[in-house]
Amino acid sequence: MLSMLLYCCGVFTTLVVLAAQTEASSSSPFGLQQPRILRDEATSSWPSLLFHFEVMRSSMGIYGQTNFSVFANPVVSADETSVLYDVYATFTDGATVYNYTQVNGVAYLQWMQEASTSTRCLRSELNDFPPINAMISALNEAKPVSSVSAPIQCNSDSLFKVTVNALDFALCASSKSSFEMYGRDMDIVVEYLEARVDIVTPKSDDNCEAEVESSTVTSTGRSLLTGTPLFTQDSRKLETAFSLVGDDDVNDADACSCKSARRPCIFIHGLGVKAEALELEDSLPYWGEIIGDHAPCCTSIKYAHLNTVNYTWINATQQQQVCSRALEVSTSSTKHIIKDTIVVTHSMGSLMLAGAIAHGRCKLDPSSTWVSTAAPMIGSMAPGYAQEICAGDTNIIAEKLARFKNQCPVNKATKALAYQNGSYSNERLDSAYTAAQEVYRTNVSAVMCSESFSGILSSYQANFWILGQMIPHKSKKNDGTVEFRSCATGLDESKFGDTYESRFYRTKLNHYDMQFRAGDAFWNKAKMPVKWFECLL
Repeated sequence: MLSMLLYCCGVFTTLVVLAAQTEASSSSPFGLQQPRILRDEATSSWPSLLFHFEVMRSSMGIYGQTNFSVFANPVVSADETSVLYDVYATFTDGATVYNYTQVNGVAYLQWMQEASTSTRCLRSELNDFPPINAMISALNEAKPVSSVSAPIQCNSDSLFKVTVNALDFALCASSKSSFEMYGRDMDIVVEYLEARVDIVTPKSDDNCEAEVESSTVTSTGRSLLTGTPLFTQDSRKLETAFSLVGDDDVNDADACSCKSARRPCIFIHGLGVKAEALELEDSLPYWGEIIGDHAPCCTSIKYAHLNTVNYTWINATQQQQVCSRALEVSTSSTKHIIKDTIVVTHSMGSLMLAGAIAHGRCKLDPSSTWVSTAAPMIGSMAPGYAQEICAGDTNIIAEKLARFKNQCPVNKATKALAYQNGSYSNERLDSAYTAAQEVYRTNVSAVMCSESFSGILSSYQANFWILGQMIPHKSKKNDGTVEFRSCATGLDESKFGDTYESRFYRTKLNHYDMQFRAGDAFWNKAKMPVKWFECLL
């Protein structure tokens, strides 16, 4: 199902990108750009800034980079009461160079690979790059504090608390050439540049809209942004000390400790894996390459490798195989009871485990923990849409693309994920859903669902953004494939929180992100699946 629909999305995205292709400018150091007239040439007292980021969590890197810099150029109003920064950064991922630019509040992403260059608007929901203007706004609201419970060397009269999009930082402004921001997951050094940086608008055929507004300048903000002296100690109204270290943190800022018993872990994948392996595996591409390094409660990690194309989640043999794999990882498990095991399931994998337990094929002991992500507990609208594509009942382009990719007819496993009580479901499937939902409600320990398909910066992100709009979901709150209400069925939605600190996690991730494939978002607590799992148990 997803392979077919994502292929359609991928082709559509490619066509859009090709329409926006332009030729690179050889004269511009920032790549494919065109000049613009700066509105604040006279404001020499406002220097350009260079933000140096050092990200301490490897899962939060941008295109794999955890150390990078971002240029920012101030555009100041005539009376200097408001400021908006133009932004530029460049990243390299293999043979591809990505240029991120924000000019006049409009964000652009430009990528260059071999002889081709493409540019597109970057909407806010797809933008996981450093939120420089949100930082500027926060700097204007910086609060002086007496101390910080973190190993920071800073004069007490130069110490501030800054909160940017719900992330707290300690700011030290004791230097004339720069200031530093210290956070739980990253440190930032902001340097005042002597020469102005000329950031210009990339050429693009897209009709881009500004989504970032200027910030109101305060006396504190002006001092921090221009490097001018701050007020004296006597005029500082100090807030109490605050902590950068949470209950889940240890001395290593890149890790959370395990707060429960350490146990062997098994990961059970969802739809779309064709070949079956009889033995448990030490890795599986389905889950990416990141999560194994962020699982402090796992004494070992094994991956089930099942055929989830030709065999449905209600198939008795499939359910028994799920039980057999889960029973295998812990030596304390019995013939039918899964003991001392952490079971992690994604999507259809959650239904397979729930169905197996509902039919008495195995049982979860209280010593085990079930962690579920993106579970379609009442199904999904995607299988029905896929069948309509293959039947020729929808957009003719999508139909031809699907047939070209040999994705039709829709496979058995996909059909069995049809929406409960929907036109593509049946009585047997509806009953199976009901039984699985009760098991899910009474056995699952932690759940990750999504109410937005915006997702994390990745090669597949834009495809899910299209997919979420193309499929006729019953709710706009979905991960592109599974609706939030399907994932949260039977659970108390009031228990869900929108940060990685919540056991029941209401995210803004797409369906693939909840396989931990793309790591964590750079600056969004609602998009940190890896940190959620790492700090969960």
